[in-house]
Parts: sequence; structure tokens; C-alpha cells
Amino acid sequence: MQSAVLDYDAPDWLLIRQALSLALLRARPVTIGRGGAFLDGAPAYRPLLEDAARTLASAGAGRLALDRGAIVFEPAAVSPGRFRIESGAFSSAVELLLLLAPALLHCGFRSVLECTGVTHSPYSCPTAYVREDLLPRLERLGFCGSLALKRFGFYGSGGGILESRLYPREQAAAPAAAPAAGPGRIAGARIYIARLNTELAEQEKLMLADRLDLDPGAVSIIEVADAAGAGNSIQVYVDAGGARSVVFREMKLYDESGAIVFAEEALADGIAGITAEAEALVHDGILPERTVREIIPYLLIAGVGIDSLPDTPAARLTRELCARLL
Repeated sequence: MQSAVLDYDAPDWLLIRQALSLALLRARPVTIGRGGAFLDGAPAYRPLLEDAARTLASAGAGRLALDRGAIVFEPAAVSPGRFRIESGAFSSAVELLLLLAPALLHCGFRSVLECTGVTHSPYSCPTAYVREDLLPRLERLGFCGSLALKRFGFYGSGGGILESRLYPREQAAAPAAAPAAGPGRIAGARIYIARLNTELAEQEKLMLADRLDLDPGAVSIIEVADAAGAGNSIQVYVDAGGARSVVFREMKLYDESGAIVFAEEALADGIAGITAEAEALVHDGILPERTVREIIPYLLIAGVGIDSLPDTPAARLTRELCARLL
């Protein structure tokens, strides 16, 4: 089959991962031009691509490599089964799960993914987002899966453990269009902290309560005792349109070399980002851009209209990608 050649001026990691996922699903080779340029400009994502290549190879799912500045993927048919996946300390086991999910959800039998490594990375999403936000949305489209976090593993250390089960798609009647979120309410927030001074979590709690007009009692601080490495994860829960959204930020403590980079400005930016996304969802029913982009391929596979979803430049890239590969 002829390779699909994708050439974007400024691809991001999510677009690259979705291109690889859809190529695997459709068993169609894909070449992502300027993929190497993206990695040169954002070297923190290089370990994610390297782990994706190892994972695909170990699953017998094809060959992924860099070739003259382009990311080239030659997929092979993936079979359901039990997969043992390991991410590096500066990568993300969650991204590897999301990479394989579209293809495995279309297999004829259940798959079990035992993932070790980083469960909470500033370059991906936390397990709570996948378990409590993304998977329930996909289940309404007939894509059923589960995720259990067995041990936290933070970026820079790894050592976490999660298990995911992905089932053959149920051909249930899907909604005709993507449901609008509608105005909602903030149900609460959680701050996870491991091997750091709890004064940081207390500061985050006060900032969240103040900016979101929350009772401080609605913000829980959970000190993680069984965790690999230090970490800090902030999650706000919003109920809107009959669904729960998880708005999150993984605070970046280290860069890809292991050097400490956390700063007060990063904390302020993280809280500001969470506040903006939560308020947009509560007052205007606007889903976070990350969620919109994650669900677009599944909606289109299920034959669901997506005109009601926000049409941001980044979401438009995902729409265009799906038009090419689905």
C-alpha cells in the first residue's frame, strides 16, 4: 500500500502519535515530514518516539524510524493478547497505551497491557484523566476499556505500574453527533504530591480555591507514599453535560537531562491553565482542547458528527489527519 505522506508546518507530539495510531489501525504506511525537525526543536519528546518504536517492534506491529528528517512508520497487523510495555524514565507509559489503543480496540479479542515506567508525565496525561474522563467518553461510542494504577511513577524516575484492558468494540448505536458539554459545575480537585515538601501542595490548594471560587475543603491533598521519584499532579473535576471532565497539569520538576527546572512561574502558569480550562467548561461548555483532539478519531470511526466540537487550530490538524488516514 502506498505510504501516506503528511507534511505539516508545525506538527506537535499529539498529532504525531495520532498519525502512528491511525496508520497502525488502517495498516497503512505513513511518512511524517518535518517530524525530525519537531524533535530537534522539542528534544524532550525524543524518548517518547524511541519508546514508541521499541513498543511497536516488540508487539510485532511494524517498524518506526527517523529517515532523513522524516518519521517513517511501516505498520504490521497487530494481534490481541497480553503486552508487557516499559517506558523510559523520561517518557510516558500512558502515551504507549494511547498509541496502541485504537488498533487493539478493533481486534476480535481482549488485550491486556501491563505497563511499567512513567505514569505521570508533563508530556502526557495522568492516569486519572484516562480512567475517569477519556475511557467513559469512548465507552459511549462502543469502545470499552479499563485502567488501573498500581503504583505512581513520576517523570524522571519511572518505576510506576498500570494495567489496562481493551475489549473488542461493541457495535452499539452511537449518538448522531458529539454531545455538547453544556454549562457545568466544579465537583472538586485533587493534588497529588510525592517526595516534596507538602507546603507546595498547600500553596496550590489555596491558589486553586481562590481562582476557582472553591471551598478549600473541596480540594484534597494526597501525599503518595508508594511512588517512584518525586512528583506533583493537579487535577480538577468538572461535571458538565452528563459527563465528568478532568482538567489537569503535571508540574514539570525535571528536564530530559534530569536537571531540576521547577520554578514559581511554572506553578503560576499551571494554575492559570487549569483555571482557564475549568472556567471555559463550567461557564461556556467548552471542552479542553486535549480532550477534543483525543476523541475526534473515535467519533469519526463511530460515524459521529463532530461539528459541535471547538474548531481550534490544533483540533483542525487532528481533523485533517483523520480525513487523510480514516
